[in-house]
Amino acid sequence: MSASVKVVLLVDPDPYARTLLAGHLAEMDIDLREAADGVNALRIVRAGGVALIVSEMYVPAGDEECLIHAIRRDQAHRKIRIVAHTQRATAADREWAMRAGADAYLVKPTRAQRIRYVVGRLLSERPPSSAANITSGAPMIRRDSLEVALREIEGGALAHVSSIVFGRAWWENLTTVEQSGFRRRAKAAHVNLRSDSMLSNHFVEVRGQSRDMVGLSTERPESPYRR
Repeated sequence: MSASVKVVLLVDPDPYARTLLAGHLAEMDIDLREAADGVNALRIVRAGGVALIVSEMYVPAGDEECLIHAIRRDQAHRKIRIVAHTQRATAADREWAMRAGADAYLVKPTRAQRIRYVVGRLLSERPPSSAANITSGAPMIRRDSLEVALREIEGGALAHVSSIVFGRAWWENLTTVEQSGFRRRAKAAHVNLRSDSMLSNHFVEVRGQSRDMVGLSTERPESPYRR
């Protein structure tokens, strides 16, 4: 197989779902790999070469962390594109997937034409820059903690930041003193702090002047294969 052929990893605990998806993508010029769980998926990713992952949502990857978060937390794998392919069809699930770091969200059952379109589109696009290199022009970046985000803002590494959004459950577990300390630092940096119940505790979102989400959504009008 040519070295230019891109590797696509299919992750789903259901072997029938993986077989069906592999059949949908069989006609594409890609190298298909499969994993039944997040631990094996991470092993394949860390071996190198994976360009895109199609994964069921909330697949555990050890230490109570899901696979999508594990991929997005690792700077070495930030350029991997991720498609959340799931039976979960609520607005909250879709929001969770996109905020966790998915580039696209597809609800099962998915037509072959549609999944091929999304995979092909993501593989042909230029991957997003590493979060470490994103400039102030980016509408949203992620950091591992509020402390890290504030420290970068205070040090001048991040400019034009208007707000930081974080997990509500995490915030409510802080002491009053800790909350006051974060609020004081944010006020001094002219940054608004906001909690959100749907945001994972593993990330905070650092937002600039634009509030638009980054990532390919299959609800966008340019996709002819909307559900």
